[in-house]
Amino acid sequence: MDPFQDIGIGLVLLTFAASFAACFFSSLSGGGAGLILLPVLLFTGLPFINALASHKLAVGFIGIGSTLRYVRERLIDWRVFWWTALVGLPFVVLGTRFAAAVPGEVMEPLVGGVIIAMVGITLARKAAPNVFDPARLSPRLLLIGSALLIPAAFYSGWISAGSGVFTTFIYLWLLRYDQLHATSMTLAANGIFWNGVGAVAHVFMGHVIWPLAPGLIAGALLGSYLGASFGIKRGNRFLRFMFLGTAAVTGVLLLWPTVRGWL
Repeated sequence: MDPFQDIGIGLVLLTFAASFAACFFSSLSGGGAGLILLPVLLFTGLPFINALASHKLAVGFIGIGSTLRYVRERLIDWRVFWWTALVGLPFVVLGTRFAAAVPGEVMEPLVGGVIIAMVGITLARKAAPNVFDPARLSPRLLLIGSALLIPAAFYSGWISAGSGVFTTFIYLWLLRYDQLHATSMTLAANGIFWNGVGAVAHVFMGHVIWPLAPGLIAGALLGSYLGASFGIKRGNRFLRFMFLGTAAVTGVLLLWPTVRGWL
């Protein structure tokens, strides 16, 4: 990556702004940072694997910034936090290694269709979005949840875009969280561990462009903390709107290349 060793301050500021916007927005919607940050990194001319690695480095810090805020409000269930994090860790690493060898174009349309279907089902449900009624962590629930978390973690390491949508749905549907708690848990467990481990894996594989790291990390920390604070103030209904809107856009963007090929 010799062409990227002499990166100027303008590019660092651009990636800081993109990281800030992506992580602020993601803190409101429980996902979607890849919709903003990854395209900007690709626009700078980075090859996909290096753009993905730099993106992972940034979103690895989204969990730190947002969790600092969520802990103050006591929104983190630490039992669920460690369960989600540890179940997914090895599969995030596998997905990251898979990404270096296999492009995600084949899987993206299927994932997009599944996300859109989940948005439709959620909109059709009549359950109140602002009720926090967590399910008991029975062995059966943990088994079902783990079976759902494993492919979500693998996908997070492989393609990344929209991975937070899946875990947020798991918290909403399976664990009966309200939107605020589901968003908090996704950003905490996924952000700190899944994205963090994915970033470390990319570091060891030599994919990260280090001159961009300071701007990416600073933008992620600041954007996620301020985004979490804003989301807490606005409450469940606003966060639900942001989440479903982001999920729908993610699904459409993943599906669009395939649909365009049919036209």
